[in-house]
Amino acid sequence: MNGFKKLIILLFILMFPTAAFASGKAQLNLWKKDLFYYGLCGHCAELVSSVENKDRTDFFPYDNLGLRSGYFVADLAGPAGTSVTLYGLEDFRTNHGYLVIVKKDDSMVEIDDLGAFAAGEWTDVEKEKGAYSVFYHPHQNFESLISSVEWGKWWDGSIPEKSN
Repeated sequence: MNGFKKLIILLFILMFPTAAFASGKAQLNLWKKDLFYYGLCGHCAELVSSVENKDRTDFFPYDNLGLRSGYFVADLAGPAGTSVTLYGLEDFRTNHGYLVIVKKDDSMVEIDDLGAFAAGEWTDVEKEKGAYSVFYHPHQNFESLISSVEWGKWWDGSIPEKSN
């Protein structure tokens, strides 16, 4: 039974990127990991998925994700130029930090440490596959607090800023 459960989880994981590329839309998968709860499993954590142009003001029905220990990691599929912003509060509020991700190629972007970027400036992450740029407005424990997702470019100029 345990092997069957692992097979179902693996098929579920593999299905998401394929569906995103087949539809031509970008897709963001956020996983909230907790080493003490889930162990060393790659993607055994709770999954929150968002499809391009479907902003999420909160993570309903995953109400208690903010109360759980652990941290988020992200996988972003879609074409070059896809941009998405992760916020540390619901309703796209910036008081608890935010992270803007912009894809530079068509390969999957995988980010295991969402708080590991320079503050207040664009950072380019160059990889053979999965290159991207990020703008990070930090907050303590941001990678644990992510509560809303907004697709596309919402700012004017070169620096993403909101007044809330």
